[in-house]
Amino acid sequence: MAKDLSAMVRVRNEAEFLYAAVRSIIDHVEEVILVDNQSTDGSPAIMERLRREFAEKVFVYHYRYPIRRIGRENWEYATDPAHRTSPSLSANYFNWCKDRCTRSYVLNWDGDMIATDYFYETVNAWRHSDKQVVFLRGVNVHPDREHLIAARCTDRDAILASLSVPGLPRWATHMTRDSPEARIYPTQGSRFTTDRLWTQRISTPFVDDDPDRQYVCDASGVSYLHMKFCKRDPFSNYSDDLGRALATNFTVGPILERQWKALLGRVERLLA
Repeated sequence: MAKDLSAMVRVRNEAEFLYAAVRSIIDHVEEVILVDNQSTDGSPAIMERLRREFAEKVFVYHYRYPIRRIGRENWEYATDPAHRTSPSLSANYFNWCKDRCTRSYVLNWDGDMIATDYFYETVNAWRHSDKQVVFLRGVNVHPDREHLIAARCTDRDAILASLSVPGLPRWATHMTRDSPEARIYPTQGSRFTTDRLWTQRISTPFVDDDPDRQYVCDASGVSYLHMKFCKRDPFSNYSDDLGRALATNFTVGPILERQWKALLGRVERLLA
């Protein structure tokens, strides 16, 4: 069976990097599903521009419900039986978006992620393999666009002590790299769950039911530059206390590698 790929991109106020994020993957997927969630910036216009430019590949949808933010807000709904089916719970939103995808596999992509050459190599190798799930890694770019970010505090317990619920991204104690995440997975048999309570998680039998992970590709290189911390409001999708903890914990990290700096230069020219 051919490995055709739907990119699922959830959008809320991603105008700063959305065009470049989609352009960076458009030639490596069969379709792009853009889902706008109550954006108040220029995101809808950018989505329409992408739809016009790539009419055979880009499809735009709108999700009208407000989404509970990562951390305490999501936890409150995920732990309350009365709210587990709410359209405002992030797992339900993610599943709605996934259900719009028509291809055999889904690439879960963000509107502030820029694909690297390593990503292209990984996708090509995956298409010619028996692997069903791909874990991807990225690096977080500092707002100065000369460095990556780093963490001021690496003590997980200390950061957790400042939060109202015990939900903290694994990358929060180092900040430089995103944690490996299953970002390519089969459309059929995969669903987002609330078992982490503070956020959603993709559940697929190729990971959950196979401890040896024989059908999993763990791509160890850098597949994307994450521009989250370069946005005007990088913490808007986190509950207030988690957003504060992350905002006060990041500082200047390692200098950007030459190829990543060159990639950012191409992004800047594309967005000019």
